[in-house]
Amino acid sequence: MNIGKENETLEFKKSTAELKNGLASISSILNKKGYGTLYFGVRDNGDIVGQDIGQDTIRDISSEIRSYISPNCEYEIESKTSDDGKQFIVINFSGDRPPYSAYGRYYIRHSDQDHAMKQEELERFFREKQKDYSEWENRESECDLNDVDENLLKKKVETGYSVNRLPYTYEGKDFILGKLGLLTKDKTHLNNAGEALFSKNKPVLLKLATFATETKETFLKLNHFQGNIYECIEKGISYVLGEISWHIIFSGTPERKEKPEIPAEALREIIVNAFGHGKYNSNTAFEIDVFKDRVAIYSPGFFPSGYIPEDFALRHEQPIIFNPKIVETLFKTNEIESFGHGFDITFKECKNNNIKYEYENTKSGFRFTFFRPLGQKYVQDKMSKTDRAVLDAIKNNNYVRGSDIAENLNVSGKTIYRATKKLKELGYIVRRGDDFNGYWEITEK
Repeated sequence: MNIGKENETLEFKKSTAELKNGLASISSILNKKGYGTLYFGVRDNGDIVGQDIGQDTIRDISSEIRSYISPNCEYEIESKTSDDGKQFIVINFSGDRPPYSAYGRYYIRHSDQDHAMKQEELERFFREKQKDYSEWENRESECDLNDVDENLLKKKVETGYSVNRLPYTYEGKDFILGKLGLLTKDKTHLNNAGEALFSKNKPVLLKLATFATETKETFLKLNHFQGNIYECIEKGISYVLGEISWHIIFSGTPERKEKPEIPAEALREIIVNAFGHGKYNSNTAFEIDVFKDRVAIYSPGFFPSGYIPEDFALRHEQPIIFNPKIVETLFKTNEIESFGHGFDITFKECKNNNIKYEYENTKSGFRFTFFRPLGQKYVQDKMSKTDRAVLDAIKNNNYVRGSDIAENLNVSGKTIYRATKKLKELGYIVRRGDDFNGYWEITEK
């Protein structure tokens, strides 16, 4: 039985003794086409020769793929039997997060051959893959003109006109969206960029969370906000400013001013940057996490390979724009100051206010982190009513059991467990002894 010829998406291996070479093929095919099929038990010419399949064979292959293909890809493994009774293995795989490596090395497919990428090839591959997301931006969305948030559109056009970034005033949805390049050719639907910017159908997901400590073990708030890009930007900024601490500044006059511990202008630039350069057809969502010691802003869009933010802020590199329509619209409506200028503002604000920061390209996107100078002080006012009630109960009787507190407050035992865990993490209480014979020690000062 013959199943065809190898090509750019199809690879044959005689047996799983060639498993490492097989994973190299997965890497190279993913990097070239984004999907493919790998067979074990098949000769190079397509003849099925059979493959011994033991009890753990499929599991071992799956473990190898999970461990050594990076980033993770989607795959399915099946064992099949040919017409003449020979067993073989079929692996179908796909992924949209190139480049993919196998055992730490990168490969690219040429015809039916796998080639290890040289450094210059890898750099060129990154540049070609990260040109922009304009193909996605220009696709037709399901959003028509009736789905446009017209009040938002008018407001943003007025702003752009007032600062001389738009040469025209509002003359109707179709006129403005057409001028901004946010309509499809038939002018009946918005493209994906237009939907993300101005749809009232809540196309973008922003995850917001506040945590009690430096880890994600105990959260104080958790919120999934959905809106368009403009709404998500404003929600993200207001959320962080509402969760972090503020300085009180005395200027020698009877009036006093308050100032956030993280400069608002720097915060805004990073959040706008996250949405301007995000990948909107990603498997992950935008996310802002407020910890006791830091604020982390995550965007499902990679920072340009081979560059660091300082290249654009300090070394005057030309900006690399992944979403040209989205970024241009944000600029024309005065949401961003200028192309590539956001990091310059951020770094200057952080330096002037002695704010530490860090950034990283993760496996799925880009994360920028501000460290909070006043972060240790903010948690005392962030306890819920239940947390305070539990703390009061323990103050009244430090031998009280969780079940008794739950009964008195008419809540579940899990609620009491979460509350006591949070109080311990915040440093209000310590458990001495076991759950049955021990007691609570109050450590609050």
